Amino acid sequence: MRDYKIDFVIAWVDGSDPEWRKEKSIYSGEPDYDSREIRYRDMDILKYWFRAVETYAPWVNKVHFVTWGHLPPWLDTNCEKLHIVNHKEYIPEKYLPTFNSRPIELNLHRIEGLSEHFVYFNDDMMLNRPIKPEHFFKNGLPCDFIHIRNLYDSNTREDCAHVNINEVWTTNNHCSYIKSFLRHPLKYVNFKYPIKNILKNIIKLENFNVFPGFTNHHMASAYLKSTFEEVWKKDSELLDFASSNKFRTPYDVSQSIFRYRQLATGKFHPVTKVSRGKFIGLSDDNSVLVRELLTPR
Repeated sequence: MRDYKIDFVIAWVDGSDPEWRKEKSIYSGEPDYDSREIRYRDMDILKYWFRAVETYAPWVNKVHFVTWGHLPPWLDTNCEKLHIVNHKEYIPEKYLPTFNSRPIELNLHRIEGLSEHFVYFNDDMMLNRPIKPEHFFKNGLPCDFIHIRNLYDSNTREDCAHVNINEVWTTNNHCSYIKSFLRHPLKYVNFKYPIKNILKNIIKLENFNVFPGFTNHHMASAYLKSTFEEVWKKDSELLDFASSNKFRTPYDVSQSIFRYRQLATGKFHPVTKVSRGKFIGLSDDNSVLVRELLTPR
């Protein structure tokens, strides 16, 4: 039986808040690689995110709602499972204020009362069917998949490539591909994966000690808080530097640095990529998204 609690964490910003925009404007002279409005937009789906959690994951222990300080007017702040977290309550003062999602994510382990087992959501990631705790954790380990890939391919966005390099580079500083493969062979050669990915996991061993890259997913991610703490101990200089950037830069690292470390050390339970969820991009025609949301489960 599962003897541990699972928390959800979601970060949200109201980019239309005049006080927030006023504070942001003070730092407009800072190095600014990517502060497009899209980074701060509110798609007005947060209410449905909370309703989906209530409906599809009533077993969740706590929902840690991370914000700059603003709150939706409809939010029931008296809900026992809700923990409202202001940036100032967990992000070290030297990194504040921040208008960069990376410091917000890199310091999640500092949230007071956060469980060892937690799931991190962006505000564009929603549950759309009843879900069991085992979807995220099994035998105490995060459910995930390891698909080795070249760092650069046709699907790599330029604005993410530099950050991925930083994350894979630091993973290789602490982990050996061949040693990880030999210690956890069934996590690389696992028939829950498509055959093509199993073959890639084997073929890419030609790199011997070096992980060439990992396939990413834009879905809710299951983490161990202890992984965050371990990576901060071993890569404190890099994480301190990334947390100090008030806006996105090519020199950042994202939450993926923790996911990669879990994969490289075998701290995950293998599952299919498809079982993790589905990514649907927004466009002029959102009929697929609407159909998914309206299909009874």
